[in-house]
Amino acid sequence: MRNLLSTIAVAAVLATPVFAGDVAKGEKAFKKCASCHSVEQGGKNKVGPNLWNIMNRGVGVKDFKYSKGFAKWAADNPEWTPELMDAWLTNSKKLVKGTKMNFKEKKEAKRADIIAYLQSIGEAQ
Repeated sequence: MRNLLSTIAVAAVLATPVFAGDVAKGEKAFKKCASCHSVEQGGKNKVGPNLWNIMNRGVGVKDFKYSKGFAKWAADNPEWTPELMDAWLTNSKKLVKGTKMNFKEKKEAKRADIIAYLQSIGEAQ
């Protein structure tokens, strides 16, 4: 029984995503996102919404027109967490039916880097 509990505990730790990404690598990886998203405080929306302070402000912003599918999903998921952002960056179209954004990042480490960068662009909490 003790071995079984140890095995379960180790499996749970290994199955938990690691979000200790590298901010500098995330900033570099974000460059492909910058064609659609700005990150400056007070910056304008582009094809996608401005992402300044995204990890602290909630999922949607009032001054951006989201798809109906995303708006419905955002009502059920009002706050970005590292886990939710990881799922979004893994495959946005699969996560949210009807979203306009089509992004897939297969590499967990690269997603963790992008999440670390997104956490760094905003107000300290």
